[in-house]
Amino acid sequence: MGIEIVSKFLNQTIDMMKLNLIAISFLVLPLIASAQDVFKGEHFIEVTGIAQQEIDPNEIYVTIRLREFEENKKVTSLEKIDKDFFDALKDATIDRKRVELADAGSKLGNLGKKEKDAFREKTYQIKLTSGAELEKLIEKLDPVKVDLFDVTRVTHSDLDKLKMDLKVKALQTAKLKAETLMKGIGAEVGKPLMVREFDIEPHQPVMNMKANYMVRSDAAAPAEDPIAFKKIKLQAQVTAQFEIK
Repeated sequence: MGIEIVSKFLNQTIDMMKLNLIAISFLVLPLIASAQDVFKGEHFIEVTGIAQQEIDPNEIYVTIRLREFEENKKVTSLEKIDKDFFDALKDATIDRKRVELADAGSKLGNLGKKEKDAFREKTYQIKLTSGAELEKLIEKLDPVKVDLFDVTRVTHSDLDKLKMDLKVKALQTAKLKAETLMKGIGAEVGKPLMVREFDIEPHQPVMNMKANYMVRSDAAAPAEDPIAFKKIKLQAQVTAQFEIK
């Protein structure tokens, strides 16, 4: 009787072990297959190519704020400042059609004052086409009492195309790198197996400068040419895998 119980127990244990082995095989086989897929591509080289370029912007957005001010107990009206502003634009050969009114009528100088004593202001946005045009505008605005002068955005009309062209150069750089490395060991590069691109935003310099720094004649001159460094820096990065023959 005891032998039968032991035999039955052993048979049950063996059956359980078989079930466990079957379950484990279902878990392990996909991993083995996955590992085989990984090692199928062992004969390749992975390289990264980088290309850089600096371009001159042809779209420069400038925000200019005009604001009434008091000097020697006399208030200079917004109408007078506005006229001086458009006279300066004419001297800079900038068509007033390129000038957009951002807002008008705000009263920022009325803290602690009566409504009638509040200073009026007006904000314009201008789209320029080059650093030279920006420099000329700054020069002609020098005698105008501008409250704020900000370069708010710098870009290029063909930016997307330039970025794509740079990615192609980065891919060409990656292929050349792979060919050079393989040549060193007597091997050759075959067809591309994978190409991965990375989106890198253009680097734009910070150009948020006050009018009393850039425009007013009584301001100290900057140590550097404020226009010369205003280039857009583009960079493209591409990672690629090439077959090794």
